[in-house]
Amino acid sequence: MPELPEVEMFRRYFDETCLQQPIRDVQIAHPKVAGGQEKNLTALAGDQFIKSSRWGKNIFVQTRKGKSMFMHFGMTGYLEYYNSTLEAPKYARVVFAFNNGFSLAYVSKRMFGRIGTVTDIEHYVSDKSLAEDALIISREQFTNALAGKKKNIKTALLDQSVAAGIGNWIADEILYHTRIHPTSQIGNLNSRQMDAIYEKMREIMQVAIEVEAVREDLPLHYITRYGRKTSIACPNCKNTIERTEVGGRGTYACGNCQEVY
Repeated sequence: MPELPEVEMFRRYFDETCLQQPIRDVQIAHPKVAGGQEKNLTALAGDQFIKSSRWGKNIFVQTRKGKSMFMHFGMTGYLEYYNSTLEAPKYARVVFAFNNGFSLAYVSKRMFGRIGTVTDIEHYVSDKSLAEDALIISREQFTNALAGKKKNIKTALLDQSVAAGIGNWIADEILYHTRIHPTSQIGNLNSRQMDAIYEKMREIMQVAIEVEAVREDLPLHYITRYGRKTSIACPNCKNTIERTEVGGRGTYACGNCQEVY
């Protein structure tokens, strides 16, 4: 699933290609991703996108006529800008055609993503129970939100009411670098460990953005660099990284380096 760094790359890509371009037409290839907002989306024809922002895994775009659009990418979503004379990408679900002869496709193979309009971004964020963005949230907000959860640390980090934008691979990476096993119970962690989780969260997000969310370009001591597979050697101790399930999510950890609390 695209996480905060990947979605930030989508936002920058969107800005580089689509801002200030008059929208000629909007085609809905599959209504499921629009969630009943097909008319709202097609009504964007004749408008222009002028500004984007990101909150966790969501992109919000303002238009010249004062409307706001949101995009969430689900498990497999992404954006593709292409010459309109070419065939739309496979699994393109919504296509914005611009007057300059190019189009933007919102692509979602499994259709878990959603795209639509919002009347108020803050209301949307509140309705989805999203915490502050993981790159903006304060240490106090983050640690207080974690401390209020009675669950294991991996499951809590994936909870978007703790910090918006953390997903599966980032949670694993945070816990690997803090030497905390994903099954550790939050109530067993001390304030020093909570602070370390916060610091590593911010560091990993920033590093991932610096390498444009290309996992193969992550530092050598990041386990995600080597893919989500069972043949990874721990960069620290060389033992094999173990794959288990925590909270129903595939989870990677080093049983030697990461302690269960």
